[in-house]
Amino acid sequence: MTSNEKVVLLVSRRSLATAALAPLIVPRHVLGRGYQAPSDTLAIAAVGIGGMGRNYIAGCKGERIVALCDMDHTRDTTIQVFNTYPAATRYRDYRQMFDKESKNFDALIIAVPDHQHTILLMTAIHMDKHIYCAKPITHSVGEGRKVMAALRQKPKLITKGSIQDSATTYSRATAELLASGVIGPVREVHITCSHPIYPCSQLRPTAPETPPEGMDWDLWIGPAPYRPFSAAYHPFNWRPWWDFGSGTVADMLCHTMHTYFNELQLGAPKTIYACGSTVLLPGPLPGTERTGGTRRPSATPECQGPANMVTWEYPARGSMPPLQVHWYDGGMKPHRPAELDHRVPMLRDSVLFVGEKGKLLTDFYGGNPLTPFPGRTVNAVSAALPPSVSIHALPGGVLLPQEDFRDAKQPAATLRRVEKADHYTEWTKACKTGQRTVLPVEFACQMTEVALLGTIALRTGKLLEWDSAAAKIVNDDEANALVDIPYRKGWSAY
Repeated sequence: MTSNEKVVLLVSRRSLATAALAPLIVPRHVLGRGYQAPSDTLAIAAVGIGGMGRNYIAGCKGERIVALCDMDHTRDTTIQVFNTYPAATRYRDYRQMFDKESKNFDALIIAVPDHQHTILLMTAIHMDKHIYCAKPITHSVGEGRKVMAALRQKPKLITKGSIQDSATTYSRATAELLASGVIGPVREVHITCSHPIYPCSQLRPTAPETPPEGMDWDLWIGPAPYRPFSAAYHPFNWRPWWDFGSGTVADMLCHTMHTYFNELQLGAPKTIYACGSTVLLPGPLPGTERTGGTRRPSATPECQGPANMVTWEYPARGSMPPLQVHWYDGGMKPHRPAELDHRVPMLRDSVLFVGEKGKLLTDFYGGNPLTPFPGRTVNAVSAALPPSVSIHALPGGVLLPQEDFRDAKQPAATLRRVEKADHYTEWTKACKTGQRTVLPVEFACQMTEVALLGTIALRTGKLLEWDSAAAKIVNDDEANALVDIPYRKGWSAY
């Protein structure tokens, strides 16, 4: 029996037992005035520190970073993090970190590629550790359902997803404007995203390459199908590969949908379909003998295309009418709203809500897309507008047609706010007080599920009929097999 097969969650029974011990708490008064008690700081371990993880760690200022794990110790960014926290014990293998550090940390930061998230999440949950996790939270819908079920059994754990604009003033302003009903029942949402920012439409690499020194490539592959090492996957470029990442839609959808997910009741789409661009390769066109300068379209079934569109169709939800949510990335955009002043260019990243009484145009992350707003930098569009263009914009966005909403006012602020500068510290403080964060992992899992259904539609190119209660795609067995992707032999997270 291998070490992976001996235990659940790839950590030893000893780790789970010792992790259940209460964290060390020394009252402040014991140490005297001017000293910070250990109970006033959070002991944090992190897995995946050379990419976004370094930003997550830096955001937890004032806490104790006790253990750092990254499978590749050769990257400049990883070395910088190690040097910033010299007291933290360094690891390449997170299983060893959990074995040796289980009694020494209270909270775990997860910033590894998507396909490894759930193993680390379930380990942390079973070890009773608070969690900060990169989005998308899981790599499959089935994983997300299991993570949410596990968290329901541990209500005292404090968790947060890496959606830095969640609950900000500008995001909440959009939510409150929508909830006011000013544009009436919403029937369409058009989301424009300027990503991807990584190479797409790739075929599986065949040239032999050597992993960085000291890197356990088999551990990096983890539960995914085995692939030889390639710089096409690591570092950074794993996101468009379906075996390791989830594509642009799952990478970015949560960054906008948190603003209006609950307001529009977006948890259970009924139908999902999508299309993506293909790469052109030299060769004859299908069905012809022509060669010369012609190029033939070629699918890249293991890697997303550079431009994609996804549609989620929702049935009526209570008093809300049927709704279509449309996603555009890689330069694709919806039709320009006819009511928008022709001198205002279309935004690179935006959301357009179409209601029965009007339309609302917002920034991708929420808020007014055209002018400065607290906590947001000025949009490039506003800087390019000629002085003669006068746009009536509210903190929550631009209402269209303008002439119908000249007297519209921004609703009163009623929702809880957490500004972007406080995103990470909101989590660390909550870990100490027990207060639920504004974006717990359970909520992020719900949005991730919607995004991953879009990923499946892109991968298969088929229209999907989704039964949310059964967690099943009911009209296509091939697509349904991607709802809960099996792990490589020897790997388990439950």
